[in-house]
Amino acid sequence: MHLKQLSLLSFRNLEDGMLAFEPHFNVIMGRNGQGKTNLLEAIYWLSSLRPARTSRLKELVRFGENAMRVEGMVEAEGLTHRLAIGVEKGERLLQREGKACSMREYFGVLSAILFMPDDVSLIGGPPEQRRRFLDRAIFNGNPGHLNEVLAYRRALEGRNRLLREASSDLLLEAFEESLAQAAARLNLLRALYLEDFSKAFSRIFFEISGGSKAHLSYRCAVASSEIGDPKAFMNLWQADRVHDRQRGFTSRGPHGDDLEIHLESRSARAYASQGQRRSMALALKIAEIELLQSQHHMLPILLLDDVSSELDADKNAQLFSFLERYQGQVFITTTDVRYLQIEAEKTIWQVEAGAIQPL
Repeated sequence: MHLKQLSLLSFRNLEDGMLAFEPHFNVIMGRNGQGKTNLLEAIYWLSSLRPARTSRLKELVRFGENAMRVEGMVEAEGLTHRLAIGVEKGERLLQREGKACSMREYFGVLSAILFMPDDVSLIGGPPEQRRRFLDRAIFNGNPGHLNEVLAYRRALEGRNRLLREASSDLLLEAFEESLAQAAARLNLLRALYLEDFSKAFSRIFFEISGGSKAHLSYRCAVASSEIGDPKAFMNLWQADRVHDRQRGFTSRGPHGDDLEIHLESRSARAYASQGQRRSMALALKIAEIELLQSQHHMLPILLLDDVSSELDADKNAQLFSFLERYQGQVFITTTDVRYLQIEAEKTIWQVEAGAIQPL
């Protein structure tokens, strides 16, 4: 797949207009604060429906405007598709092939993986970040995973409401049956994905770190042998019922699990150096890409925001070696094209105060 064209209207500080991109390397160059990252965010938002740097849609709309739109022409498997996403009066609007659509209908055409300097926070940040990364990685290859995540969230909100309303144990137990089914499906999908993903991560980290060993594990509220068993979750919530009533929410379940990262036999969150964390973050993203290629025959669009400035010479060499071999479309930002160790043919775009021009 590749993004052939991108049309922008009132997106952050970017100038309105249409851009046509090359199917391989697109280098976005400019001084800091000119809008390079905004361009990557527009592409990422078009692919994922999730803004990369905010949870407030109004922040995506250019100051002084009340509506915004991003539209893309995507070539995938010999077909051209048209996707559009916008914000109007604070509401998100979706279109596919020129027609309004639901989130489920929207996905399946464009997949993008974003590298940013603050990805290192995946290693030392809260479990929520790693759960979100894991679900997003699964979703990129299997858009139906979104249904499982949403089904669990809806059921979880229902149990929490019953807890706050002091509903009877009988009603809670009846509701927990559907919640347990959703929890078991979600956890099983995560665990199955990690079987191959963790192997790829360990191998890639070993290569780019010069021989250090790291591995992943999934910390779950139920025993690993019971991850896909709804009864295990029913028993868990029955044991927690008094405590959960007091707190007014469900304390344990897939919403509290963690993708744990280990350096040798120790917690990377506690013991990894900043350099090791950068290597781990890079290994996580490359492992995700490799699995999309090997399992789903997909070449997602890669979006790299000034990541070379955060890596030492060896890790930079590893990254650019990977990019040179990559056959998909790449967008990479930089303040100086000389920082990029890319020999392949590339198109360079200059960004100045939101205006984007090819050089």
